[in-house]
Amino acid sequence: MRTTAETTVIVYLLAVSCAAVKLPANFQKCDRKQPDLKECVLKAAQNGIPQLTRAYDEVNIPNVHPLEVAEATIGAGTGSVAVEQKFKQCKLDGFHEMKVDKFEFDFEGKTLSVSGYFPEIRKKCQYELDGKVLLLPVKGTGPSTVILKNLNVSALFDYEEKMKKGKTFIKIISSNVSMDPEFVSYNFENLFNGDKQLGDNINRVLNDNWKQVFDEVKDDYIEVINRILVQLLNNFFSKVSLEDAFD
Repeated sequence: MRTTAETTVIVYLLAVSCAAVKLPANFQKCDRKQPDLKECVLKAAQNGIPQLTRAYDEVNIPNVHPLEVAEATIGAGTGSVAVEQKFKQCKLDGFHEMKVDKFEFDFEGKTLSVSGYFPEIRKKCQYELDGKVLLLPVKGTGPSTVILKNLNVSALFDYEEKMKKGKTFIKIISSNVSMDPEFVSYNFENLFNGDKQLGDNINRVLNDNWKQVFDEVKDDYIEVINRILVQLLNNFFSKVSLEDAFD
C-alpha cells in the first residue's frame, strides 16, 4: 500500500498517556447491563459525532471540522489511472456529519461494527500529478478539491483489551473497511501550468468518468479513511476505559 498519512492528527493521537479520564459530560454514557444497550450506544454515537467540531484535549480527540492531513499519496492504478497522486497540506471535512445507522460493540467477541454514510467528504489539498488518466496526459501542481458525495461506509474493528490500574482499555488491532460513494467530483487547478482549456478538458473528463477513475484507486482512499477511523478510536479508548464509557 502506497498510502501515507504523516498527519498532524496521527501525531496528535499518538501522544497519549496511560491515565484514565472520565467521559466528557456532553457525551452520552451507557450501561453494559441495560437491556437496550445497542440502542443506547447507537444514540450516543449519533449524538457525539456532530460534537467533534472542537478539540477534546482530555481524551486527545482533535477538531475534525476540518481534519488536517500533512500529506497523502494515492498510488497509480494498473489500468486507466497511470499517475501517482501526491497530496499535501490537506484539509478533510465532513467527518462530523456522519449519519450512523450502526455502532455496535460485541464485548465477548471483542469487535466493533460501524456503518453509515457521510453526506459529503471534502478533500482540499495541494497536489502534484504527472502521468496519464484514461490515456490522456495529466500534469500539474496546485490546489485541488475532491468531493465524495453520499459516501457509504461499513467497518468491522477487532480489538484487544488491556488492564491498567484496575480498568479495561481497548486497542483496535485489525480492521476491515469498505466504502462506496454515490458520486465523486474532481477539480485540479493549474493543470499544464495554468492552460485553462487543457485543464478544463481534463477536469471534465475526470468528472464524466468519475467511477472508472475512482474505482481504479479506491483501495488507497479506503486506507486513508481506515487510518483516520482507527486512530480516532484508539486515541479515545486509550484515555477512556470501558468502565468509564459504559458502566
